[in-house]
Amino acid sequence: MANIEKFRKYKKIFVVTSKSSAKQSGALDDILKVSDEVKAECRIFDKIMENPLLSVCHEGGQAAFEFGADLIVGIGGGSPMDAAKAAACFAGNPTMAPEALFDSPKKGLPIFAVPTTAGTGSEANPYAVITLDGQNLKKTFNHPASYAKTAFLDPAYTQSLPYGATVGTALDALCHCAESCLSVKSTPFSELYAYRGISCVYPNLEKLLDLKGAADYDMREQLMFGSLCGGIAINTTGTCFPHPMGYNITFFDNLPHGKACALFFGEFMDMHEKFITRGLCEAFGVPLERAKETVRELAAYHEKFDDETLKFYVSKVKSAKNFTNSKRKISEDEIFDIYKRCVGK
Repeated sequence: MANIEKFRKYKKIFVVTSKSSAKQSGALDDILKVSDEVKAECRIFDKIMENPLLSVCHEGGQAAFEFGADLIVGIGGGSPMDAAKAAACFAGNPTMAPEALFDSPKKGLPIFAVPTTAGTGSEANPYAVITLDGQNLKKTFNHPASYAKTAFLDPAYTQSLPYGATVGTALDALCHCAESCLSVKSTPFSELYAYRGISCVYPNLEKLLDLKGAADYDMREQLMFGSLCGGIAINTTGTCFPHPMGYNITFFDNLPHGKACALFFGEFMDMHEKFITRGLCEAFGVPLERAKETVRELAAYHEKFDDETLKFYVSKVKSAKNFTNSKRKISEDEIFDIYKRCVGK
């Protein structure tokens, strides 16, 4: 791992990760070696699951406080990196109640991020999407102190990802970039990164569709850079409606987050047709109809839901800010119609 000097001023390093990804990728071994070299004590909290629970993030923060941590290192995909941001806040504010994380966040411990997937871009923004216990509902926490002070991006850490996870996380990165471009908060700066991210991610999605197998190092390098660009773009703009609509499919039918968001990619692009710029089209490098079909094939989801289920889904997400973030405003009835067209019976 490069930039070992970044670690030298820290004496107690608290690693937030999942059960296996950090070990399989080699990233955890690298952090442990660095800890030894800088003579820092290291503690591992490996309880993070997909869609990390608020209670688990609070537990991690309490454990970091009791350990006396002076640095939090998040290793993994979006879930461990997001959980690391929440845990860092709890560790810095040990008497804060779990639910207060979203109401009055305070400065926490410094964070280093080590992504082992190429999708979320969480290493480049302060957002942490946390699941509320027992509610099948996500809320976003952010604070200026939740930016990673340092992010270590190494495509080699993604080489242990299976094909499905590589595709799913790449779809997430593509959605970040496309949604950012069509956000009311879009700026020339955010568009620069979003276009660059699409130009890195989309051609490799086509290759993954053709390969039906492992990606090589060059592809993974492009995907990781594209994911980073997407993270920078949504740092300015946030995401739009494919994200909250996808959350329901993830919660209630276990479809991975990136694929769940991608289910609504085609509808999102269609509904924003009049806002699509030449720059966005050029970033894909292919006609948009072809891009939508590629995404549809890679999302590969055929489950269908009845109207009552879809109405329930609408009730869960209709107040999400992401709907007002889109340039094309949609009504509650239109949310139902989108669900119906994409996953309805």
